[in-house]
Formats: sequence, structure tokens, C-alpha cells
Amino acid sequence: MKPFRSLRLRITLLCALLLTLCCAALAVTSNLSAIQLADTITAVPLEPAQSVPSTVIDGQPSLIAPAAPAIQQAQRIFHTQSLLATAAILAIGLLLIYLLVGHALAPLKDLNTQIQRRTAKDLNQPLSIPDRGDEVTQLAQSFQELSQRLSRAFVMQRSFSQNAAHEFRTPLAVLKTQIGLFRKKQDFAPQTTGAFLDILESEVDRLSGMVDSLLKLTNLEQVPRTDQVKLQELLDQVAEDMSPLASIKGSVLLADSAPGTITGSRELLRRALFNLVENAVKYGPEGGQVRICAELDGTDMVISVADQGPCIPPELRERIFEPFFRVDTARSRELGGTGLGLALVRAIAEVHGGSVWVEEHQAGGNRFVLRLPAAQP
Repeated sequence: MKPFRSLRLRITLLCALLLTLCCAALAVTSNLSAIQLADTITAVPLEPAQSVPSTVIDGQPSLIAPAAPAIQQAQRIFHTQSLLATAAILAIGLLLIYLLVGHALAPLKDLNTQIQRRTAKDLNQPLSIPDRGDEVTQLAQSFQELSQRLSRAFVMQRSFSQNAAHEFRTPLAVLKTQIGLFRKKQDFAPQTTGAFLDILESEVDRLSGMVDSLLKLTNLEQVPRTDQVKLQELLDQVAEDMSPLASIKGSVLLADSAPGTITGSRELLRRALFNLVENAVKYGPEGGQVRICAELDGTDMVISVADQGPCIPPELRERIFEPFFRVDTARSRELGGTGLGLALVRAIAEVHGGSVWVEEHQAGGNRFVLRLPAAQP
């Protein structure tokens, strides 16, 4: 650190400047006052109590010295003493300021030392800063909270990377195995080739789906969120998009929406609702019912998707929104799930200032609730 960039030295110099100005002003004021008082004393006429004739012997010095030179000498002595006193007070003041500023900034210096020693492995370690209730304590607490958030983010990043690597490795292993078998058998019959290509296409689609979901997760903040989305139109559009899949499973889609509008990204909101309805249809029983409702609750719009599928255990209702987490891994992969659908729903909800959760439906099954701020009139 360069000397003049030291906060302690800069505060000391600033205080020194202020102290110097104050001392100079005090010295000038006191000297001017002394001069005025001296002039006043000189101008006062002296009236003797008795008139005594003065006798001056010729050739001898007068016994009465003139007053003006003595007063001038006293003024010079006063000026010198006042300047010396000002310089002494200024020097002592600067030393005290430097020491006091150093004492006041000692916790900040200690905090800086501890921060410099931090690594990604010990972000959760508490800072050893005395709780004085001042700005340094508040700064330490803010940094500690930031460190904890960063630590959680690092843990999530490592977990996400590990899960992503595992998820990508599975379809890649299938592709490699199938290619090896096809190369080994050398069976180019149309039926064999068609089955082989179907497997390749399925795994490639799965990889593409994961890549697409990952890109959406990382680019949500950059998507404009200025559309005025009418809920009734959104529900109708999602129900129409899901009609082919619902028809295959014989599921019944019921959509009911109160009048309402949300300010946000039409495409992202459609994707979030589509993921919820798609999961409800996929994991629900054949011939089951999926009910989509939207209603106004205060200043928020509450969208719910209720299914008749297996109830999610309470201890897993929070984890299902984590990337790549699945309640039933085998079944999810069998149905073509990437493990990112609900994570994307939560990310979309949060970027719109909302939230999402799951609860047990009264009629059986699960009820996913998406709560978003309603558009202000």
C-alpha cells in the first residue's frame, strides 16, 4: 500500500488541516485582540492625583521612560509566545490524532487481515471481531453473511456440476454402448438399423433437452420481463399444448382462471406452467384428472396445478426443486425427464419476484402452487 493511500494517514492529515486552521484562526484573533487592547491602553490619558512639578536636570536622562516602547516589546513577546504555544499544541494534537485514529481503525485493519486469509474452504468460519455495535462490526457482519451465501453457492455449484456430469455421462454411455454393439454385430438390416437409430435419437433428444434447460437456467436474468400476460390466455395456451400428451394417457385437463394479469416474460411463464402441467400428466395415472386454477390473493396471483399421482413425501417436497433431483430416478428417466424441469420453474418464479412450492392435495395427489405478483393497474 502506498503511504498516502493509508486511511489512517489521510484522516490524520485531514484533521491536521482542520486543527491548523483552527489554531491559526485562534492565534490571529488573540494577537489582533492584544494589539487593540495595547493601543487602547496607550491612548488612555493619565491624570495625576496631584500636580507635581517635574524637575529635569540638564544633561541627565529622564526618570520616566516612554510607555510605547515597553508596550511594543510586550506585544512582540506575546506574538512569539502565542506562535510557540500554537505550534506546540498543534504538534501534540497531531500526535494524539494519529494515535487515536490508529486505535479506532485497528478493528478495521484486523478485519482486513482476516479477510485476506480467507479461502473458499473456510468461508463459514466466523470473524473474530469484537461486537462494539459500530460500523466496523456491521461491516464484519455483512461480510460474514456474504461469505455464508458464497459458501452455499459454492456447495450448490459443486453439487450441480457433479450431478450434471453424471446426467450427461448416462446418455453418452448408452450412445457409446449402442454404437459399439452396432459396429460389432455388423447387422445392417433395416429393422436393426431402425431400432439403433431410434435409440440414438432418443438419447440425443435427452441430451438436447438437458442442454436447453441448462441454457434457460443460466440466461433467465437477461430475458425481458415487460409483457402483460393474461392468465386465462396463458392457461388456455398451456392446456392446448398439453392436449396431445393428455390424450395419449387419457388424462382430463380442467382449467379455471379468475381475471388477472402478470407483468413478466410470456415465454418464461408459459414454460413454468407447462412444466408443472407436463409433470402432472406424466406422473399421474392413466385416465386421471389434472386441474389448473388461477385466482387473485391480495396483490398476488396464485396458480395451482393439482394431480392424482403418488404423493411426494414431506421431507422431499423442498428437494424436488433442486437441479437433477428426482423422487423416482428410474421412472423419471423412463419418462424422458431431465431433472431440471422443477428447478427451472423455481428459477422463473424467483426471477419474477414469486415463489413455488408443493403440498398434498385434499382429494389425493399433489398440488403445485405458483405465486406471482399481479400486475398493478
